[in-house]
Amino acid sequence: MEENKNLRERLSKIWEDPNFIPFFKQFAKRSPLLIKKGNIIFYEGDEPNKLYFIKSGFVKLYHLSEDGKDTVIYLYGPGGILGIRALTSLDQCLKHNALAITDVEIVTVSRKDYLDILCNYPEYLIDLLHVFIKRLNYTERKLEGFITTDAKTRIASFFSDCSARFGRKNNGFITLPIPFTHQLISEFVGSARETVTGAMKELEKEGILKIEKGKITVLNLKKLYNYSSIQTKTLR
Repeated sequence: MEENKNLRERLSKIWEDPNFIPFFKQFAKRSPLLIKKGNIIFYEGDEPNKLYFIKSGFVKLYHLSEDGKDTVIYLYGPGGILGIRALTSLDQCLKHNALAITDVEIVTVSRKDYLDILCNYPEYLIDLLHVFIKRLNYTERKLEGFITTDAKTRIASFFSDCSARFGRKNNGFITLPIPFTHQLISEFVGSARETVTGAMKELEKEGILKIEKGKITVLNLKKLYNYSSIQTKTLR
């Protein structure tokens, strides 16, 4: 059967990262939604019955504690997909809040349509598997970093990950298309803003990062990786 052939072909390249752009281009029935910077895309506990594909922009996934503090879980950018855990959980509820940290374009596919697509195109189950594995790997690295490393190393690991996923090569350097404040960085690495400020100054003094009006440029990727626990990846 044709679907079995497609599945076999995908399994033969199971290590390849998924590309959700053609998937949502083919199956999304609605035009993209524009979410302005600073707006909530969804709240923890919502039952959206849909998947969210980030066509452009960046999203912070976080949990709000009882005392009102953010625990940042993950940074999503173009090509990212949200709502998978709600899709596969019994209660179908979203587990975190999602905030647009830039203007964001979102494309959605309903839960029913997505499950129907998987029945007809089982090769897309491999893409779903990749999403969970990436989040698991990231969570394990982050947990290990919190236990065994200092703030400077956690910051280096965070920017190593951002460089690998979102970095743009520019005249031999890596630019990150995300407006980072020290407060936002502190939320991602789990350190006080003052601690982050000091560590960022050290990385800048060592010629590893350049910081200008929230724009981060990686000047020495090798030295950045030497500080972090992230292995070198091919940049886009």
